[in-house]
Amino acid sequence: MQRKTVFRLLLLLLVTANIWSACKKSDFDNLDLADHNAEFAFPLFTTTLTLDDLLFKVLNDTLSGDTLFINPDNTMTLYYSGDVSEKPATDIFATFPSGPAPIPDTVYQYPFNSPDGVTIRDALFKTGTTNLVIFNNTGQTLTGKFYVDQITKNGQKMTIPLTVPHNPTFPYSSPLFDMSGWRAESDNNELTFHYELYTPSGERVKIPEVAPGISGVLVVFQNLTLSYLEGYWGYSTYPLTRDTIEIDINQTSLDGGVTVKNPKVTMVVSNSWGFPTRGYVKYLSFIGQNGQEIPLETTAFNNDSIDFAYPTYPNEIGQTKVTKVVLDENNSNIASIFNAQPTRLIYEVEGISNAQHDPSIIGFLTDTSTIKLGVQVELLLEGTAKNFGAEQEMDLQFGDYGTLDTSKIESVEFKLVTENGTPISADMQIVFLDEAGQAIDSLFTDGARAIMQSAPVANGIATGSTRQENFIQMGATRFDRIRQTKKAILKTSFTTAENGTVPVKLLATNAAVVKMGIKVKTRY
Repeated sequence: MQRKTVFRLLLLLLVTANIWSACKKSDFDNLDLADHNAEFAFPLFTTTLTLDDLLFKVLNDTLSGDTLFINPDNTMTLYYSGDVSEKPATDIFATFPSGPAPIPDTVYQYPFNSPDGVTIRDALFKTGTTNLVIFNNTGQTLTGKFYVDQITKNGQKMTIPLTVPHNPTFPYSSPLFDMSGWRAESDNNELTFHYELYTPSGERVKIPEVAPGISGVLVVFQNLTLSYLEGYWGYSTYPLTRDTIEIDINQTSLDGGVTVKNPKVTMVVSNSWGFPTRGYVKYLSFIGQNGQEIPLETTAFNNDSIDFAYPTYPNEIGQTKVTKVVLDENNSNIASIFNAQPTRLIYEVEGISNAQHDPSIIGFLTDTSTIKLGVQVELLLEGTAKNFGAEQEMDLQFGDYGTLDTSKIESVEFKLVTENGTPISADMQIVFLDEAGQAIDSLFTDGARAIMQSAPVANGIATGSTRQENFIQMGATRFDRIRQTKKAILKTSFTTAENGTVPVKLLATNAAVVKMGIKVKTRY
């Protein structure tokens, strides 16, 4: 996922796509180039560009997963985040198996299939079935029942009636028993299975082994799921998430730097698991422009760990608790990392249940219990930029310029007027490309020009407006060449007020007025 910061987003503000799209508005249908010297002046457009509109537009076009938030004081904060990792409880704890389980005796203590150190005392079945498979080679039809002491519903024990015909070749399979809504309760992680089978004369029998070590009675569980689980969760570890956030403050090879004021990284954990869980940060580092690893150092974690808030038994079953950890310039080295313009953030978090080994805590899970973990980067749009480069490829459409007869044109002059109420100055160059993508000309022949000067600034806030006029002369031959192009590269270099020496605030109400016109001079 590509992530860019505010200074690249400002590129449309500095007379980019708006200029080109506005050029389409000119109308040469009534232009008559007479056989005498004449000058024709045409206003192309006047537009007011506000920072919030421009930033929202760019976000919608290129950063749809991100959020631009306008604060009450009209400052703006840009949020972008990694994927939210979700761990449902069913991914971590499997309590009942599928498939057959042998019953070697008429009374058998069957252990729960639970993780090490986990004691299940209450489990409510949501789905699944149970049935008995019996190899009856006694020579008689047997009748009786199968029941489980600890599985009940409405005060009744789970009981499966049995009528087992003699068949030494094929085993008997009882009808499926629906486990939905039945509850298993145990104090020792075991269920007590009973089967009672009787001959027609009333003699109770035990089914012999089919072969040495192979039981003649099996209980078969299929598709068992739980809607509720309660007990003690011992110490165990499991993976939670590993993710990468692409940052790329400056994606070009142009020189320059950005200083961001008080960047923040926030870890957000939403937890509905009903027992203590500790997050262990196994890896949290930025990657620099040259591929070097820049570890994030912080005092916000306790030995690289944080205990997640969790709903407690019994009053908070079904609730979700949120834990936030904010890493900023006060508790980490994140400010120096961001101002080195890193390209991505990589993090990995592992979960630890009941890290304190407290056996007195009763925990629970529901079928909707999850831990959701995400990491969010927060940039207040306040800082400095000096000679910060950005570039963008643009589609060109000269409209009526493309068919205008230039044989009688002596020169063309573009006039660009800016009235800038933002705390940002900009130099710009436009390079025109042929169909092969090769540069054939540029708007300014003597290099980039300062097309917009910063507004006056006090305490980091623009306090007025600065007007600047730019004139771009172009001969008919050059104009005839560039008007045939379909692509151009816009190269822009930004510098905040006072030559990028003090932080400035970018406000949603900041705006620049851009006006453009063209003057055509004809010859005999």
